[in-house]
Amino acid sequence: MTPATVRTPNGLDLTHHRLTPGARLELDTRPEQESALILLRGRLTAALADGDHVAERADPFTAPAAGWYVPPGTTVTATVGPDGADAVEVHAPVTGPLPEAGEVTEITAPEQEVRGHGSFERHVTTLLTPPRTSGLLLGETLALDGRWSTYPPHRHQHSNPPHETALQEAFAFRVRPDTGFGVLLTYDDSVRDAHPTVITDTSLATVPCGYHTIAAAGGHDLYYLWAAHGTTDTHLALHTDPAHAWLLA
Repeated sequence: MTPATVRTPNGLDLTHHRLTPGARLELDTRPEQESALILLRGRLTAALADGDHVAERADPFTAPAAGWYVPPGTTVTATVGPDGADAVEVHAPVTGPLPEAGEVTEITAPEQEVRGHGSFERHVTTLLTPPRTSGLLLGETLALDGRWSTYPPHRHQHSNPPHETALQEAFAFRVRPDTGFGVLLTYDDSVRDAHPTVITDTSLATVPCGYHTIAAAGGHDLYYLWAAHGTTDTHLALHTDPAHAWLLA
């Protein structure tokens, strides 16, 4: 299957690969680019300088994240296991100091963080942030049974730290059951003017600017890998839509 790719105006790109058993995936990073490879399902064996490293995952809803961070100017070749695999490749321009290690490192999932409550409770795992990267921020969010996430709506559009930072974002979605759907809303000033995007299983999307929020359809679970990158800012500071900020009280 031809991989699907999305790209933000500031050079962050995300590609979803659906890989057949025994296939080989080669990830190349240019000298000005850092990367990550995140396994969503299946098994990948990466040939690294110190030998083969195996990542396995049943699915993104029940198993923790696995994959590799790939520094600039590095090539990683991964071989797919006998049941095939789904994986997401992420690339971002270098914006700050490079990690001291300077080599491919395994990504393992820390403990999930529960954010929100009730109808907008979700589970968030932050996988990569500086100084483990030059500027790439990477994580996963799981919203169960029709819940909202990235909620209340927020933006990270203007560089005004510590109140807000300017980051563009890309998403890779999975839906359970895979016949289901979700909705991504984006808007500039008022939710009355929001642009809706329907999310289906394996959808990709970008949010280069504006407020945004995501909802799963009732009775469905929604997973997404999120990647964020800024031209100058390298940490996430959110500005919540004032009309809905009371939900945080």
